[in-house]
Amino acid sequence: MSEFGLATRGMGLAAQFKILKRHGYSLLRHMTPAKLANFVRAEANALLRSSTPGSYPYILKIESTNICSLRCHHCYDDRRPPREGERPYGRMRLEDFRKVVDETGRYLFKINLYGFGEPWLFPETFAMIRYATERNIGVGVSSNMNHRDMSLNEQIVASGLEVLIFSCHGATQETYRRFMGNGDMDLAFRNIREVIAARRRLNRATPLIDWQFCVTGFNEHEIGAARRIAAEMGVDQVRFIRPLFPPDASPEWFSKMFPKVQQTASEKTPTRCPWLYRSAYVNYDGGVLPCCRDTRVIANDYGNSRDQDFRAIWNNATYAASRRLVARPDGVPGGPRTLCASCPIVLERRRGG
Repeated sequence: MSEFGLATRGMGLAAQFKILKRHGYSLLRHMTPAKLANFVRAEANALLRSSTPGSYPYILKIESTNICSLRCHHCYDDRRPPREGERPYGRMRLEDFRKVVDETGRYLFKINLYGFGEPWLFPETFAMIRYATERNIGVGVSSNMNHRDMSLNEQIVASGLEVLIFSCHGATQETYRRFMGNGDMDLAFRNIREVIAARRRLNRATPLIDWQFCVTGFNEHEIGAARRIAAEMGVDQVRFIRPLFPPDASPEWFSKMFPKVQQTASEKTPTRCPWLYRSAYVNYDGGVLPCCRDTRVIANDYGNSRDQDFRAIWNNATYAASRRLVARPDGVPGGPRTLCASCPIVLERRRGG
């Protein structure tokens, strides 16, 4: 099944269209001649598989922090301490965020301001959202919404946030905690209701609230209940997606909707990687990666936006080698070895010829 080149994998058509709707909204809302020209160049370069495109990403994923208040099972290696050579826990400095936006903002429709942490833990997240929105860039945040400071809910709406992805993987507290560890589902629902109330009170159309529900064997029976709760609360949309679990995860983590099956490379990914032309992942410490895979290992970084111009990183030797490799996995790409060389999809395509 085609996934329209989306970065999020493992979704049915309905869930894919819901993400496309979000992206389309940002594209139309923040369109300028310069952004449109860059968008066209980026898509053309992706089709031509250029190794050094004369275009820049039009969506960035910027991690404000990798610190989280919850301990969801299988998330970020179960929140284990970092090992030697791995990124420690931390948070992005506002000046580092501003630098990336200043260098790339004229091309961006959207910033996804989240990674492997909880954005609302730190107040600078709101300053980051405002800085981007004031420069005509839409911002999305993914949150477990387990904060106890109720004043944050009005701040979320007033900040100009465009999309709020609500991570909630159950419709009863028992099932929710089985996935989300020490989380409090009732608290999360209360905060979502408060955000929706603040949106009405402030006469705002945003943020669009997108409930993301990872389907497992033990929560699959609550899909109907989740739809009813979403409608009752006034959530804009709910998506049911395949979680990414390690191969040795126990059977309860796999569902009838998304069973544990051995997929072929063609089923897992398109032949053209959308990240290498459309987007990039910026860690909280400035480390730049082509995607959100293996973000812990510092040696994987393609450069660091704290002390390098992002646009120079985007077309450096490491990025060029990755684009050549993905274009021809069975060829000899040349240049430095990159994170993409260890991608399971590249390895699978090499084995398949």
